[in-house]
Amino acid sequence: MNFQLWGRKCLDILWPPICAHCRRGLSSSVSGTLCHSCRAQLIPLEAPFCLRCADVSNLVSALCVSCRNKKFACRLIRAAFLYRGPIHSWVYSFKYRGRFPAAQEAGRLMARNWARFRELPPPDILVSVPLHFRRENERGYNQAEILARAISKETGIPVLSPLIRVRETQAQWKLDKKSRQRNIAGAFKVARPGDVLGRRIVLIDDVCTTGFSLEACAEALKERGAIDVCAYAFAREI
Repeated sequence: MNFQLWGRKCLDILWPPICAHCRRGLSSSVSGTLCHSCRAQLIPLEAPFCLRCADVSNLVSALCVSCRNKKFACRLIRAAFLYRGPIHSWVYSFKYRGRFPAAQEAGRLMARNWARFRELPPPDILVSVPLHFRRENERGYNQAEILARAISKETGIPVLSPLIRVRETQAQWKLDKKSRQRNIAGAFKVARPGDVLGRRIVLIDDVCTTGFSLEACAEALKERGAIDVCAYAFAREI
């Protein structure tokens, strides 16, 4: 843990925690990121959704418009929740406000929701979507890795980090759909091929928007011999 994270821990002691969404103080009976009222507003990902990418907005029978008649390296994507309401604030708290315990809590919740998706098979390993080293240094950690390690602790599925981001990309949320695909293409490579050869892998990320980042990661993993790649996110944007 670096000095930046220690500093954040000290701030939590000096200023008691508040709900990440409504900003009200959390009572001593609440252990987590959101108060009971805001937590009750979380929306689980539930059918009907695209059987491949879990999009709920552009369904055409079993598959959405973007997934019909196409082949993908990332075979399927699932998420614990929809990216609506208080989940925005929860993700923001660990992605931009340094609240890495909020990411740990999110990972535990992902693990407990995994069983809802029987089509998401138990993998050999979990792999987090990597940040570029500059961005990770600025943030102090990779939030996707924290999610993955929290899931691993709950499930016993090991975490490996064979992927690296070879170039710094623009934040995907700033771009339109076509620009996002160009932005992320070729941004990942496998640094340790032996970690992925012949293995079934589930990629872990915080938010899935278009799925382009997950697909780019899956392409790199499949090129190095992974036999199956799926993905599981904390939230699915629609």
